[in-house]
Amino acid sequence: MFMKNIRNNSNKLKKYDVHFLENLADLLDSGFTLTKSIEFLLEQYDVIDKKTKEECLTVIHDAGKISDVLTILNFERTVIMQVTFSEHHGEVSKVLREAAQFLFTKRTMVERVVKAIQYPVILSVIFIGMLIILNFTVIPQFKMLYESMGSEVSGAVLVLTTFIEMLPSIILISLIICLFLIINLFFFTRVLTIERKNRLLMSIPVIKSVYMKIQTYKLSREFGYFILNGMEVKAIIELLKSQTIDNQMKYESEMLETQLLRGETLSQAFLSLFMIDKKLSVFVSHGEQNSTVGKELITFSEYVLGRLLMDIEFVTKRIQPVIFAVLGGLITCLYLVIVLPIFQMMSQI
Repeated sequence: MFMKNIRNNSNKLKKYDVHFLENLADLLDSGFTLTKSIEFLLEQYDVIDKKTKEECLTVIHDAGKISDVLTILNFERTVIMQVTFSEHHGEVSKVLREAAQFLFTKRTMVERVVKAIQYPVILSVIFIGMLIILNFTVIPQFKMLYESMGSEVSGAVLVLTTFIEMLPSIILISLIICLFLIINLFFFTRVLTIERKNRLLMSIPVIKSVYMKIQTYKLSREFGYFILNGMEVKAIIELLKSQTIDNQMKYESEMLETQLLRGETLSQAFLSLFMIDKKLSVFVSHGEQNSTVGKELITFSEYVLGRLLMDIEFVTKRIQPVIFAVLGGLITCLYLVIVLPIFQMMSQI
């Protein structure tokens, strides 16, 4: 049976999760039983508390599965789903290694993004500090000087001064609006039906491409492994419909079943999934002609994953230049706000 309760707490293995999956795959490939492998590995990681170790051992001694242990250790849902399906299609060791690579790649990409934005964020904080100081010290002093001279701020100085004075409010309001939209999108998608959630996410330009690639990768990968291990399409769909880990994949399998019952081929049925890349149908059609559907699905899943990683890397490389350019423009404005009033007052003396 599929695990019904997937906990969303942090991974109890922390940074050793990749190491755990790789070692488990090595032990299973070396002929160790699942029970012996889990018993041995649990003793190697001090980050796992005694209660969790006992819970894992109890489950595995009661004829539990790897997915049960990973659930107790609070691995993320995607990994548990991959391993759960592998327990049905028979590629457990291979999937464990791929799951380890998935976690490693994900962590690496997060580190790259953090590294790319940490310096701009620090500069942004410094800039905001300078902006606050300027608004409470320099600008009021210039206004007092203009009043004492009986003149008024005008032209570019007036525009820049007004902009600098309003900028803190603009930044604060923008952050509040962005945070409000993100929180609302998160909670809104949780209460929507799967179909409405898909249509909403597919209607947002920035999110659409990433969401489509993720769903395409998951579906093509799991279908490919099942078919390569001799399962019929009907049995695969029944299995995906009965699982309770991934409601999205359950919804997709139900849509595929509807199209197949109408007499369509698998490649045609994939076209009905609006959240899936249409090129998947081309690969499946080619596989149907050569009896290599499983292989074509796996090949396409690897292609989609590669494209997804390339897109993330593309965006990451462009985060710093954009932020630096914006900060550079704003710092120039600060400089002009200080310098222009001086020149303007000198011209009036």
